[in-house]
Amino acid sequence: MTKQFNIVVCGSARVGKSTLVNALCGREVAQTSSSLCSVSDEMKKYVLNQVCQGSNQATSSTEYSIAIWDTPGIESWTEDHVRKHFTKIMLESTPLCMIYCASPGSFARLDQLEWVIDTCIRSNIFCALVCTNKYNGGSQRRNHVLDEFDLLLSRYHTMTLDEANVKYYGGVALCTSVNSIIFEDIDFGIRKHVEGINELLFGITKSLKDDKLAAWCYTIIDNQSFWLTMRDGIVELFKISQPIVKEFLQNEGKDMAKFLIPLIMRALLKR
Repeated sequence: MTKQFNIVVCGSARVGKSTLVNALCGREVAQTSSSLCSVSDEMKKYVLNQVCQGSNQATSSTEYSIAIWDTPGIESWTEDHVRKHFTKIMLESTPLCMIYCASPGSFARLDQLEWVIDTCIRSNIFCALVCTNKYNGGSQRRNHVLDEFDLLLSRYHTMTLDEANVKYYGGVALCTSVNSIIFEDIDFGIRKHVEGINELLFGITKSLKDDKLAAWCYTIIDNQSFWLTMRDGIVELFKISQPIVKEFLQNEGKDMAKFLIPLIMRALLKR
């Protein structure tokens, strides 16, 4: 049996959408460029396929097929374009979540973002608003982007949690800031490492449910940094037995994702 899902990544050109996709997946999925010309000038689809083995011989395996849509910059989109693109994607398979990217100082029209959020929330699609390249442009511009995100999301739900630099708005949305790749300013002697990706992934993991959560776990299965760094949070979230985890670490200590995901699937079946 095959279950198909969609993840939509939106934002203006050159804000790091493709770089973020690669950071989330833990491997190169989308083409990136360091030039001023966007490499994603048309809607592109990257498909990830993962197989979930049945819990026993009597249970058949399930294949999860996740399509990640890397959209062109939406600065030229009209409201009709937003509805048209999202309707097409939603009809193709089950929408998993929408990730919107804006970097400090980037061009963004709030009315377009509002159309996207409104379309998603009305269609029960989880929204993650991400300030990418968080150190590029300074803290004032970064905070301006985050304040705009908060203003928009608060129209749909009050903020319910502010944890690990991630703000949650019920079960409908979150916003945060990330640094997907190393940021370096030689003139000022500044060097910042990758930051905020694991917290973003964990935030979406906490927010999705049932099959959407399962598909999300298989989307990020190759991101070993996430599974290792956020292991304790995942174990607590899904009430996984600590002795089982310790035994695995002592005997194996590798490929934490392939160990934890089957346990998460069992936890989902018990809900």
